[in-house]
Amino acid sequence: MLRVFNFRVGVRVYSVKAAKKDAKKYTDTINLPKTKFPSRLSAAKREEQERHVLKNKIAVSYEYQEQRQLGVKRKPTFVLHDGPPYANGQLHMGHAVNKILKDITLRQRVVHGREVNYIPGWDCHGLPIELKATSAAEGQNAAEIRQKSRAFALEAIQSQKEEFSSWGILANWQKDNIYMTFHPEFIANQLQMFHNLYERGLVYRDLKPVYWSPSSRTALAEAELEYDANHKSPSVYVRFALNTNGLEVDTKGAQIFALVWTTTPWTLPSNQAICYSASLEYVLVRLSDRSPSELYLMASALVADFEASTQLKCEVVQTLPGSSLSTLTYSHPIDKAQTSLPFFDASHVQDSKGTGLVHTAPAHGPEDFLVSLAKKIPVKCMVNEAGVYTKEAPSFLHGQSVLEQGNPLVLQHIAADVVHSAQLEHSYPIDWRTKQPVIIRASEQWFINTDRLKSRAAAALEQVEIYPRTNAEASKRAMLTQLQKRPYWCISRQRAWGVPIPVLYSRTTGQVVLSAGLIEHLCSLLRSQGSMDFWWSKPLEELLPAQIAAELGHEVEDLVKGSDIFDIWFDSGSTWSAVLQKEQVADLYLEGYDQFTGWFQSSLLTSIAARDCAPYKALFVHGFTVDEKGHKMSKSLGNVISPKQITKKYGTDALRWWVASHGTQNMSITVSDKLLLQATENLSKVRGTLRYLKGVIGEQQPDRQEQAILDVSYLNKYLLANLVDFEAEIEKLYNAYEYNRVVACIQNFIANQVSAIYVHLIKDRLYCGDDRELHAIRHTLTHCYRQLCKSLWPIAPFLVEESWSYYDPSGSAFHEQLVQAQSDWHDPRAIEVVNAALDVKRLINQQAGEVNSWHLAVTIMSGSQLELLRELQSTIGEPMRSSELCDILQVGSVTVVQTDLNEDLEISLTTLDTPLCPRCRRYSLEEDAAAETCRRCSQVMELKN
Repeated sequence: MLRVFNFRVGVRVYSVKAAKKDAKKYTDTINLPKTKFPSRLSAAKREEQERHVLKNKIAVSYEYQEQRQLGVKRKPTFVLHDGPPYANGQLHMGHAVNKILKDITLRQRVVHGREVNYIPGWDCHGLPIELKATSAAEGQNAAEIRQKSRAFALEAIQSQKEEFSSWGILANWQKDNIYMTFHPEFIANQLQMFHNLYERGLVYRDLKPVYWSPSSRTALAEAELEYDANHKSPSVYVRFALNTNGLEVDTKGAQIFALVWTTTPWTLPSNQAICYSASLEYVLVRLSDRSPSELYLMASALVADFEASTQLKCEVVQTLPGSSLSTLTYSHPIDKAQTSLPFFDASHVQDSKGTGLVHTAPAHGPEDFLVSLAKKIPVKCMVNEAGVYTKEAPSFLHGQSVLEQGNPLVLQHIAADVVHSAQLEHSYPIDWRTKQPVIIRASEQWFINTDRLKSRAAAALEQVEIYPRTNAEASKRAMLTQLQKRPYWCISRQRAWGVPIPVLYSRTTGQVVLSAGLIEHLCSLLRSQGSMDFWWSKPLEELLPAQIAAELGHEVEDLVKGSDIFDIWFDSGSTWSAVLQKEQVADLYLEGYDQFTGWFQSSLLTSIAARDCAPYKALFVHGFTVDEKGHKMSKSLGNVISPKQITKKYGTDALRWWVASHGTQNMSITVSDKLLLQATENLSKVRGTLRYLKGVIGEQQPDRQEQAILDVSYLNKYLLANLVDFEAEIEKLYNAYEYNRVVACIQNFIANQVSAIYVHLIKDRLYCGDDRELHAIRHTLTHCYRQLCKSLWPIAPFLVEESWSYYDPSGSAFHEQLVQAQSDWHDPRAIEVVNAALDVKRLINQQAGEVNSWHLAVTIMSGSQLELLRELQSTIGEPMRSSELCDILQVGSVTVVQTDLNEDLEISLTTLDTPLCPRCRRYSLEEDAAAETCRRCSQVMELKN
């Protein structure tokens, strides 16, 4: 009967076997690993342990590094500026990815003795919060809406803050150490920045077409749009009757029409011109289903496309250069009083689709608007904030929705001029919150002059590092392209919940009235009252002292308050100004890739406008979470997995391990029980390794840490040398934000260098060796344990803090430690020597089969590797039973034989029949039958006694 003592290290199980009758006799003499650090925790115990760590370790970590200095000179502060999550509803997996990646980044700096600056924040304004506040009751005034919106946002912030904190996020979560975009000081800073930009001509008010959401009744920024790939619009070819004055054509009495293609017939009432390209060639054609006396003008390059789309055959009658169209005029298809509308040459007209003739309604298109500016034609907008035709529109459209009734009513009215009508399924912009279609509509709005900022912003962006580096160039190009394409930035919205644009207007002329004195007065009121609600709740007479009005050159009764609020992208885009120090630039912004068109860009533009530099030195971009089928998570699909579900089932470190493993390398981050279970199993193996090392090294003993290694075995030097390389590789991967490779590197190091090689090969000396050997092993594994904790702490802080508490019961958190590999550990020779022995061991394993290797006598014939093997066993040509080469090969005896240098390594194996020592199960017993144990074990036991 055999008794087995098992010690789990990673995935390996090591056994010390002894005869049952000898178990009691020798067990107490063996150095078995001992620790109270548990091998696993129940769900209830895990939750209790996490609460303990949060309260006693993580909760004080950020304040600690703010208030104290280590015993070494600190490196410069690392600034990670927090992109504010939206104060709306419960946290989802995207929040977990973002916040945990930020935390891993910060913790990595802390373990290298660097102070970190991280102030969490929230974006508190905007339509979704306002809709929640107004959903319960209709007819609320602005003050009531703002009061309910604020309460809703505060409730969401408290809930989100508690959950963020539960993930172990390294931050000071006290009220005075977070920022919210409705804090008085934040708003005051924003108002002053706005005025500064206004004074420098970088902010202005104008009538321009912008994306408009009828469902939200407000302007939208590009970043607030989503796209419906299956939207259906009419695809209509409409004719416009031409006046051919000055055009040299032989019509022979035929009526000529300009043929225009549009997907927005509802904009035809606002048509004011037709645009063409002077560089294109045009043709007059007869259509197969129309009167021969009718000719149609279109670009010659698009005739074939027209025929394919409409199934109408075209007979080309005459070819015309585009330059000849400049004298043409036409009659409006709806407003018959307009009989001489112009043709304009325009660069946006292409021969890629349509007819080469573009219907132009300046109120409903950016290019159309630019044409109106250049040609000085008025901008007629017949659509109100609700997307409904106003009284300026033709009578048959009054009060009708442009998106619902507009298209069919217009098409019905001009049925005689519709040459062909079909449906087009295409990508169409929708409001990101209401999911309803948007329109382009001209309105009076506030804009940032991006034309004056683009070149400087692009130059600054070229100096910014982007991670992951695998997508850096493509990401930078995409952001630069978006920046260059942006015609202007509309920063005003027509809602109640937000920061009011602090502008007065002349009641008679509509002129903007603004001054530094007015801004300072409003900021003073803001600080005293705690919010900007007074802008809506109090009349101007109570807000504006006569002295300020006089300075503005107006009587109070001659002025009116503006009703617009700031775009939330201007709120969040100016957070750097409120959070960072005056000239400070953040080391890092870290957000999802959608922020290339959102927060990354708005922050860049505001910082360039205000201080002519980028607000960040580097951008780290991550993807979005999807289910295991690649579908976006949504309640409607029923595939949502919340972070709370994961932490309850698997633990917080499992969530963090999953984020580190999958959050950085792909744009789609798969969330599944399979991957989360895999993260849990990987953590369990790491826990087993820490527990084993903890059992070997015992509690921290500072005096032992300073002692030199007395046993200079190559295995000890081998592991210490590998720790140097491991530390360097881990640091390189962390600094490149390749956290998935950090995880892989840690797992590989534990499974190979630590478990499969070092721990496996020193087990005989550890369990059965003398105090000198045990001390050297403990010394080596202590450094290994500390390095592993250092590398793991950013990713799995709960596990590391729990394990560390058994190593250092004094309660010092890991951030107080400055763990660093020593330069004299670097020993390439030791690695080369041990690797040579491991090559031999692989050959033995291939040939030995199931035989206990300690029963083997090995002869090694070596030429090229002889010098390396002699470092482990200096005797040549004679069998040795006790050498480090025997330890590594784990065989009973080794004979090294020198051969020709060019010959390959060869081995031969024979079996030893002598019985093995019942204590160590390694050395054979002496020939003296009275000997109970081998000589080594006898000496060790004698010293212990």
